[in-house]
Amino acid sequence: MDVTTGASIAKTAMDLVKNDNILNKTTGMMGMLFPYAGIKQKTVNMYMNEIEKADISPEAKVYAALNIKSTFKKIRNQKSIAEIAIENAKVETDFSEKSGVSEEWLDRFMDSAGFVSSEELQLVWGKILADEFERPGSTPPNMIRVLSEITPSLAKAFRSIVSMSIWILPLKEDGNIESSFRRVFVPYKGNDEKFRKMGIGFDVLNELETLGVLRFESITGYITKGIENEKVLLCIGDELDLIEAHRKGEIPIGNVLLTSVGEALLAITDAIEIDGYHDMIKEYLNKANVKISDKHDFVTQSSGDTLVIERKNS
Repeated sequence: MDVTTGASIAKTAMDLVKNDNILNKTTGMMGMLFPYAGIKQKTVNMYMNEIEKADISPEAKVYAALNIKSTFKKIRNQKSIAEIAIENAKVETDFSEKSGVSEEWLDRFMDSAGFVSSEELQLVWGKILADEFERPGSTPPNMIRVLSEITPSLAKAFRSIVSMSIWILPLKEDGNIESSFRRVFVPYKGNDEKFRKMGIGFDVLNELETLGVLRFESITGYITKGIENEKVLLCIGDELDLIEAHRKGEIPIGNVLLTSVGEALLAITDAIEIDGYHDMIKEYLNKANVKISDKHDFVTQSSGDTLVIERKNS
């Protein structure tokens, strides 16, 4: 294929994409995601017809067709991810050049997105893209590299890991709740056999650490500092436990800490229920010499997606 003919076909393809979207009323809403979310199958078919009609050798047509097949596979992946972003973004999200999203970042993101065929991973990419348009510049610099290297199996393991979280609620001297904050709490130590059965063995946690989504400390674990209250309430799922004796100012929070990339992925990940999680937390805390009790005067009440914690007889 000579350069002139190749350029002519490429120009025709882009013209078809643009013309195909002139009548598409959602093009304005797509903004910077056009034409990723705008290309249609008839455009692909018309492009292939242009190759067939081109005045080039049969061999060149075969080469061009193979190249175009690969190109449009990449475009289909980009299209899926762009559409997921539009579907998952907040209603008022601006996808135009005025959004503040870097064109260079978007080009690199969408170029890498073209190689993502897994529907599960496309959902992750699409949600991260939506989040970047909602909060321009908030995506960690190495997110594209991490997303490009994560596998469906590692993504599944990560989802289970970030589904392991608890609420920590320090109590005032009068017994009322002073404050509350949430922490990912992965009780690996003492529960390693259960983790292996979940597909989250030592090697998987190490792979996720190498990938850059978390830090893993299998022996000493991690702690949260600055809690001077003598009594602390823990909310694990819909279960409540009271820590009556702990090293003042410090509470164990498991064997995993999330990196900035991990935190960003956590924000777009839907949690799943982890079987036996409450028992694993109790086992971990017992081994850390933290005394816990289920004797307290608090109750939990579900209110839609919100968990409300109240004192009895309040």
